[in-house]
Amino acid sequence: MSTGRYVSDLEVGDTLRPVTYEMTPFIVREYCHGVGETAEEFHRPLEPFGQQLVPPTLTHIDKIRLIKENCPEGPGPHARIHYQFHSRHHKLIPVGTRLTARGEVARRYEKKGRTYLVMEITVVEESTGDLVMTYSDTAILNFSPAAS
Repeated sequence: MSTGRYVSDLEVGDTLRPVTYEMTPFIVREYCHGVGETAEEFHRPLEPFGQQLVPPTLTHIDKIRLIKENCPEGPGPHARIHYQFHSRHHKLIPVGTRLTARGEVARRYEKKGRTYLVMEITVVEESTGDLVMTYSDTAILNFSPAAS
């Protein structure tokens, strides 16, 4: 388990404490409002699904929750930039589902004066253990202009 104060303290192999939460209508509504998502299935129950769904682009909430739980002082003394991510959704997520997110630091490397950190995140339904999403996230932790 990681005991780092900052994201920049994380090292390869660190396993983050899991976070369990309910994907509430409030979370989905505020997210959709913030990004201008207008698809009806994300705002109310809609056939053929019969229930309101979570937008697949809401993947970042799991990373944010894991970082808040495991790195309480945030990114660290240097700015952090979200570089790239890849997410795969294994099934639809209805609003109201309790989810558990788990994360592990898969890779940390230097390139052209920048430190990169790759986290692998899995999200499962709490009640069934069914895998709903896998997510790989790469962030740049710092930049040293003199080293580029």
